[in-house]
Amino acid sequence: MSEILDVWIGKSIDCACGLRHEVPIRRIIIERDALAQVKVSLSVIRENAMGEVAADEEAIVQVMLDTPLSSKILLAVGAGTVHDIVRFVAHRTKRPFLSEPTAPSVDGFASVGAPLIVRGFKQTIPACAPEAIFADLAVLAKAPQAMIAAGLGDMLGKHTSLADWSLGRVLLGEHYCELSARLTLEAVELCTAQLAEIAQRTDLGLLRLMEGLILSGLSMLLVGHSRPASGAEHHLSHYWEMVLLQQRRRALLHGAKVGVATVLMAQRYQALQGLTADEAAARLAQGHVPSELTDAERIRQVYGDMAEMVIAENFPANGTAVDAQALKARIAEKWGDVQAIARAVPAPAQLIAWLEAVQGPVTPEQLGVEPELVEASLQDALFVRNRFTNLRLQRLL
Repeated sequence: MSEILDVWIGKSIDCACGLRHEVPIRRIIIERDALAQVKVSLSVIRENAMGEVAADEEAIVQVMLDTPLSSKILLAVGAGTVHDIVRFVAHRTKRPFLSEPTAPSVDGFASVGAPLIVRGFKQTIPACAPEAIFADLAVLAKAPQAMIAAGLGDMLGKHTSLADWSLGRVLLGEHYCELSARLTLEAVELCTAQLAEIAQRTDLGLLRLMEGLILSGLSMLLVGHSRPASGAEHHLSHYWEMVLLQQRRRALLHGAKVGVATVLMAQRYQALQGLTADEAAARLAQGHVPSELTDAERIRQVYGDMAEMVIAENFPANGTAVDAQALKARIAEKWGDVQAIARAVPAPAQLIAWLEAVQGPVTPEQLGVEPELVEASLQDALFVRNRFTNLRLQRLL
């Protein structure tokens, strides 16, 4: 059992943020031979034409067809993609969902969202949290080093996602939960405090990495969305994933992409620190003011067949448009707060050192993401989600 996680099992909290938080998970086990406590029959998700398992329509239909009507519970045994597929099917078929992670590679094991590729567009569909998680340390220790490094990369992304969430709170009055933000930061620190142990795959290192990943998932579970753990670094990752899919290139590990994208976003937060209030005000006065019409045209130009789905994400029918000029005035007024948020993000060099400690990639080139794709993503990945992030801030400056 995990003392760090056990205090949250079945928790119900009337939070200072104004929301009542519920944690439906009833059991979390991270130990050797954890899988021995679960008995199942087996169904294997087949690879697609690219030789990969993808969380897309084909895999979802296969699982639904493979699942006997008599099955009472669905158990995901695998890493993030398998969990996304099974989570969605369990939710839509109204079956309890259990989790057996085989690699400490992502933070989505405990969350409610299922990131799926629907008609080529990466979107997160509300689903359900697992009722129990069984993480076998002996199994996790056999995971490829790249997947362990990916888990750390996904965790380091919380530094920029929390900063992006803070921007939304300060500049747009977005709901913000201090408890969720604190849990997310604690989750990251659990991991960075044990980098040597994680790199050596010791039981302590894998325990702390899994605790961090699950605690991050719990922070999302508390607020009912992924805002604490997913910001512009994830939008870059999703954009790269969609482009590679369109080009029929092999997928990259989610956490590896997030780690590299976190370094890129940390560089942009670092640049904000050196921008004085007067310089920011001057840039805001001269900067481009995007309109819904011009953004929609840009989305159609860039996203092709996915454009209407992206437009619907950015401009929902029941949404409230943001007054760009009023937002610029707010940014100028709150520039001191913006800089304070930027200073809270670790320096790019520190993030690189953490990633290198577990043999993780630190540059797009190491991932195989070419400069042209990086530049395109820095311009257009902001449309992947309708959230205020540093990417949206930068285009106003």
